[in-house]
Amino acid sequence: MPNRFCAICGKILVETDPHFGMCLECYLKEHPLFELPDQYSLNICIDCGSYSKKDDWVEPLENEIFSIIEQAVQQLLLKPYSKKNNIDFSISFNEESFVFSSKELLNSIEIAIQGVLKEKSNITHEQTIKLNLNHILCKNCSNLRGGTYFLSIVQLRVKDEKQFDLIIKIMEEINEYVERIFERDHRHYISKIEDQKYGVDLYLSTNELMNYLIKFLKTNYYFLLKRSKKLVGRDSQKGRNLYRLKSLIKFLPVSNNDVILIENQNYVVENITKNKVILRSENNTKLIKDYSYFFNEKIIKNNP
Repeated sequence: MPNRFCAICGKILVETDPHFGMCLECYLKEHPLFELPDQYSLNICIDCGSYSKKDDWVEPLENEIFSIIEQAVQQLLLKPYSKKNNIDFSISFNEESFVFSSKELLNSIEIAIQGVLKEKSNITHEQTIKLNLNHILCKNCSNLRGGTYFLSIVQLRVKDEKQFDLIIKIMEEINEYVERIFERDHRHYISKIEDQKYGVDLYLSTNELMNYLIKFLKTNYYFLLKRSKKLVGRDSQKGRNLYRLKSLIKFLPVSNNDVILIENQNYVVENITKNKVILRSENNTKLIKDYSYFFNEKIIKNNP
């Protein structure tokens, strides 16, 4: 069989060459496994380490600069090639290329990205990229530093000062609960707490956190819930109105086994359901009241 020659360099072709008319070296030059820009700018939050190309911030798995860079490259640059799962990528850092700012922040770095085709390990490609790192605050950390940003309000209320101890207890539980959520997702936090006559107002960073708190409180407490929303603007990019949500939580002023005077007759709180209070009189008469009754009427407890 006569020899075949590479159409580009003239080299004699062998059986392992990947293309009928090109040698391996020329084939890889004409058909690289991946093509990336020579330079790339990356935003890194100086507080939480999240990274972004534009406005969509991604929280890293590890808050260490080289780990952040590697995750960002995989997510923002290599993801289109990784979808097919046919290339093994490796990333190395050129330490001699490190450029630091006056505040000892890494400003730029050269990285080498090597890819190997899984099916044919002799088909490889390597490219060097200069990364320019912009150390700024992400939107979430900027709001957190400002301490005034909020999207929703939860109002915790009791009927009178006799229940203030309940507010103190609930706030301790809420603070611990929100701290756990914040550790998992830094978007969720309490921006501000304001004391009110019969309770407190919690200003929350997200609407999701408001729903988390309501669900959390429902597991241990009975309360009347009233939701409302206020139009505060419009999202021009998404073409929809922006609302600030508010939830008023009024904790029930009675508990199981409380004795209550109603129309000059004593009733024992027999059971409390999702939205009803079941009472039983001394002569075994059953009485059922909505939660709202205990906020609209003057309640006299005759507990021993």
